[in-house]
Amino acid sequence: AKRMRATAATLILVRQLSSRRSSKRVATMLDVRTTIWRDRIASSIARSRKIQGNNYVQLATCDKDGAPRVRTVVFRGFSPDGSMKIITDARSAKVSQSADCELCWWFATSKEQYRIAGSLSYVGADEFDSDRKKLRKEMWNNLSDRAREQFYWANPPLSPFAPEVDPPPAGGRDAATGAILEPPDIFLLILLEPTSCDYLRLTDNFRQVDKLLSASGEWTSTRVNP
Repeated sequence: AKRMRATAATLILVRQLSSRRSSKRVATMLDVRTTIWRDRIASSIARSRKIQGNNYVQLATCDKDGAPRVRTVVFRGFSPDGSMKIITDARSAKVSQSADCELCWWFATSKEQYRIAGSLSYVGADEFDSDRKKLRKEMWNNLSDRAREQFYWANPPLSPFAPEVDPPPAGGRDAATGAILEPPDIFLLILLEPTSCDYLRLTDNFRQVDKLLSASGEWTSTRVNP
């Protein structure tokens, strides 16, 4: 009788495990078919949060001659409208290059790649939109002291090297009070407004292309060959 009860308990456990695995497979299938890139990338970011440099991304633009230009920048979160936030110096070459761009983000832990195309806009001291001005100020206040100091360098990017004559205000702060100073005019918040995302997952060679429909503002998803 004990053996029969043990066998029955084992069968129940096997059925439960089988049911859980089946549910996970179904969930995975649904995720593959319906998940838009914003939901996917939130999960990718969470899984790699503890990896140093996990928010370094490659941003490509074209210069005035149509030549490609790419550089590594720091992704600094999403704005309320879904734009991707980056910062730069107003004297940087990228500011005068194409607004059309593509950003590439590789997640080594999950072996996922996101290629996000869209348009860049720059939010400076002369921004008239109150919400964007607020985003710029919040971004400035959230920077590390060392990052803020770079925006007080007198010598612009790509100019012949010369030592800084006057040291920047320590931490971008008021020397007397320690309060964060107002952002200098050369501090720009970049907003990348995505219009498409090419997603690739190497663990199972799954690839999906999402596109924003300009007329409706909705995203469409299409699975494609890797």
